Amino acid sequence: MSSNRNIDISSFDLTLMSAGTGLVLLIVALATAAFTEISLGIIALVFVIVLAIFEAAICYFAYLVHKRHMTDETSKSLEHLISEVVRQVDFPSVITTADGKILWANRKMLTLCGAANQMALSGKNLSVYTGIPMNEIIGMTGKKVVTVAETNFYAYSYLMEAPDRDYWMTTLEDRTEIDELEAQINSESPVVAYVSVDNLDELAQYVQGSYREAAAKVNEIITDWAHSIGALIREYDREKYLLVFPKDRLDECIESKFDILDRIREVRFGDENMSVTVSMGVSGVGKDITERSRNAESAHETALQRGGDQVALRTPTGIDFFGGKTKINQKRTKVRSRVISDKLISHITEAGNVLIMGHKNPDFDSIGSCIGLARLALAYNPNVKIVIDSDNSNFRCSTERLIEAMPEYEEIFISGARGLDMVRTDTLLIMSDVNNLKIVESSDIAANVYNTIIIDHHRKIAEFDREPLIAYIEPSASSASELVSELIEITSMGTHASDKAKLSRHEANVMLAGIMLDTKNFTRTTSERTFSAALYLRGAGADPEYARTFFFADLSSFVTEAKLGSEVRLYRERIAITVCEGNGTPDDRIAASKAADTLLTVQNIDAAFVLIRTDEAIAISARSNGKINVQLILEKIGGGGHFDAAGAQVKNTVSKEVLEQLKGAIDEYLDGDIRL
Repeated sequence: MSSNRNIDISSFDLTLMSAGTGLVLLIVALATAAFTEISLGIIALVFVIVLAIFEAAICYFAYLVHKRHMTDETSKSLEHLISEVVRQVDFPSVITTADGKILWANRKMLTLCGAANQMALSGKNLSVYTGIPMNEIIGMTGKKVVTVAETNFYAYSYLMEAPDRDYWMTTLEDRTEIDELEAQINSESPVVAYVSVDNLDELAQYVQGSYREAAAKVNEIITDWAHSIGALIREYDREKYLLVFPKDRLDECIESKFDILDRIREVRFGDENMSVTVSMGVSGVGKDITERSRNAESAHETALQRGGDQVALRTPTGIDFFGGKTKINQKRTKVRSRVISDKLISHITEAGNVLIMGHKNPDFDSIGSCIGLARLALAYNPNVKIVIDSDNSNFRCSTERLIEAMPEYEEIFISGARGLDMVRTDTLLIMSDVNNLKIVESSDIAANVYNTIIIDHHRKIAEFDREPLIAYIEPSASSASELVSELIEITSMGTHASDKAKLSRHEANVMLAGIMLDTKNFTRTTSERTFSAALYLRGAGADPEYARTFFFADLSSFVTEAKLGSEVRLYRERIAITVCEGNGTPDDRIAASKAADTLLTVQNIDAAFVLIRTDEAIAISARSNGKINVQLILEKIGGGGHFDAAGAQVKNTVSKEVLEQLKGAIDEYLDGDIRL
């Protein structure tokens, strides 16, 4: 009997079988008694035992037959029920092989695929209708969406195991209503923006008569723009505004690259036709309106730290920037310097030890500002060290006389490895002349110290992974040495402890060299605050003639600089670019910056870019006469700096590839794509 046939034995059949078996056993027992000498009692006992065993076997067999019969009936019933449920299920459903070949589909699936019957789909691959290979559909949890007949579905797949092979049942859940609801929620989700006018206060002191007129015009433009995007607007302070608007209008602002910046910039007043600018922080990211407000406020602060005249837009992955066309205006005040000074001293006093460092390949500004901060810190904490590369040529020439006159600096200057050994839970790290943690002197120290302070004059490139205790970033300052000089000057007044913060003439010399370097001997990016800082350093004993000797170049650097100047090409009619192989030393960067300064003196050149191969990468030094923002250009390839002076290091050994990247960044800037 084959395995797929049913066994059907009635109770009558089992009774006949039992009776027949008993009769046979009785005959055997009688024959045994007649022809053997075994007693009749023993034969009778054996007969009864055997008959009982056989009857028990007959009953158990009957039970198994009955159970199997009932199981087969139940299985048939369940198979029919499951088949009907699958057919009637409200979701499109399909059964396929592991490679996607369709074996069966319910009515919903047939209708969705435009098939008249099962034969129309049988044998076809499911990926033809979903556009996704079956190996991607298998195991979907609803997170990924498939599109069938221009409708989005969540796909759920279930394994169906069979003796011969495995099959997959896939159901599709229509998410049209979910999409519409998400779109509605997204469009109505609030976006928060903080807007502030950058320079009306500063410009007012020069053009008092037209200040009110300009302020009214700016207020009118901002209000009209707010109404055009459906925003609620409130002026929460003088020339500072809070806006809340629906998220679907944010795409319009991005598409127009926040042209409100250009409209504000067109407001000009005074005899010198000066323009007004605004800074803006925008965020639609956050679980609630409070968090979005904090994110927008943080983005606004970032826009200001980058020099203003721009929008900082918080996104789920970071911050996008728009604008930044205008040269930085003076924004900081003596009041803020005093507040920063008080906070700085408080953190220094509470720290177990203090580590100070600048950027890799330190220049005079980085070295000078670190020395100034060390002098300030030593007045309140005896455990102060400066982490620096003592083999750097700039360091050697600028600190030679300092170390001779003040031997304690031999112990203050330490290497990155030694500084890392000194990191403790109560260590305070002060970073000067740098806000990009990728280029600090020791990234390991920066990653392992929790309490950090940043003092810098470069534009802030991005958000910090861990917010510092103080972020004193002032792009309007000429140099970090200028900022530190102000802090020391303010601190050196009043208390007995602050008397220790007064600079020696040797320390002042290095700081003055830092200001001279970044201002090109007070010819670029200067303000009255710059000259005030220089006057303070001069009063501390700084000698400009001696500081100028730090800039003397050796013969190899002079030759490199001359070579850079001899291989110049003109790009886009007003940009000079030159490429040169360096000597593989840090001095190459100095030669590149000098060459860029020299190229900028050529008539009709608005910007100069010098590319030089160093031992690690292709270094780029950029200068501008104020008509082109070289900082925005170099940020596109990982650099940064100031409006008219910037730099970058690209880890690429092929100069031609880096040159093409640079040209692409220049094209984006000149062609009007000012989004970073």
